[in-house]
Amino acid sequence: MRRALTQRRRAAPAHPQPGFTLFELIVVICLVSVLAGILLKRLHTYQEAAQKAAMQQTAAAIKSALQMRVAAYMINGRDREIESLRDENPVDWLQEKPQNYAGQFFADGYARVKPGSWYFDQSKHELIYVPDLDAHFKRGPDGRKWIRYRTRIEYEESRETDGTVRRTLSAANFAPVQPYVWF
Repeated sequence: MRRALTQRRRAAPAHPQPGFTLFELIVVICLVSVLAGILLKRLHTYQEAAQKAAMQQTAAAIKSALQMRVAAYMINGRDREIESLRDENPVDWLQEKPQNYAGQFFADGYARVKPGSWYFDQSKHELIYVPDLDAHFKRGPDGRKWIRYRTRIEYEESRETDGTVRRTLSAANFAPVQPYVWF
């Protein structure tokens, strides 16, 4: 009889083992998968926003460098040389070139530049940025995913009392050639 009692105790434990059922485990795996998917989508959105901010920061640095160069020309009496800034590569005005600067191309370098890079088109005198993460970037009328910048130098003409025409610098700007949409 003792033997029968001992065998029963071994066969059925007194306390059930704690743990997950298969159903609970599947629910937890599904929840973790959904949360990971949401996190990855948000992470991609934040990476794209960071890329856009870095592009805008580089453009702002170039704009500041242009304005400092124009001021230096004016202070040194080299006003006539300001016009030549339109044709120069704006990256040369920076103290350090951006790490993602691919160089200068005489013809269209769009196909040769990897996404996420800047390049200077020598034939059009434009600094071009090709976005890498572009899920929220609207392509331009030409169908390409790029943002083209150009240096603009503008003058106003006024007549003096003696009848001579005087040209005065009215704007020196570094801005996109066409408006772009990157939301």
